Amino acid sequence: MAAIPAAVARAAAGFGLEPERLRPLGGASGSAWSDGDAVLRVGARVAGEVLAASAAAGHVPVPRVLGRLELDGVSAVLLERVPGRPAGELARDRPEVAAAAGRACGALHAALAQVACPPGLRDAPGTGGGRRRLLHLDLHPFNVLVDDAGEPTGVIDWANAAGGDPELDRARTWSVLALDPAALELSADPGWAALSDHWLEAARMHDLPDPARRWACRFMLDDLSARYSQAELTHIRAALG
Repeated sequence: MAAIPAAVARAAAGFGLEPERLRPLGGASGSAWSDGDAVLRVGARVAGEVLAASAAAGHVPVPRVLGRLELDGVSAVLLERVPGRPAGELARDRPEVAAAAGRACGALHAALAQVACPPGLRDAPGTGGGRRRLLHLDLHPFNVLVDDAGEPTGVIDWANAAGGDPELDRARTWSVLALDPAALELSADPGWAALSDHWLEAARMHDLPDPARRWACRFMLDDLSARYSQAELTHIRAALG
């Protein structure tokens, strides 16, 4: 069982949860935990996550906020655990619905593009000025929960949320589906391939402008530099060039 950080244990106790029941959820940040009934997120970006998800509510499905705490300078939020499972998991288990899931996930980009970025949320890294719509910046097959038919039930993990041009959000997802080493390892799986192809098509990622693609490549290189060797990121630098 994963060791529970002290800040997470304090936040759990503050919400009346039993720390020993918590289990870590997926994600590179390690900030999400669950006791099976609710999701606890703890960290410096929690306030921004809540701000972004609240703005997106009504446009895309998001978890409800059940409570917020500030403990010894650490922010924590308790979220409902929405039904469904990650689109990537469903696609691999049930490839016959992968295309439908991809189309439904791709449609989320157009919905998010209508959401004004709330005041107080940061600009997308490396940008400034211009359009300020709400960007998720990590909209990929394991951050969209879907039902058995592939319809989204929850967009989760808003830790990267920022304001900027919606083209950047589409480009970020394109880079994850097309270039992320973890995604490339799954590319031979029929369900994953169908999910990715139909997501890319539904979100019109074939017509992304070059500046947006280059921005996404730079973002990805920065994001993955601590997890992969330079050799493993060569293809991303080639795409940037």
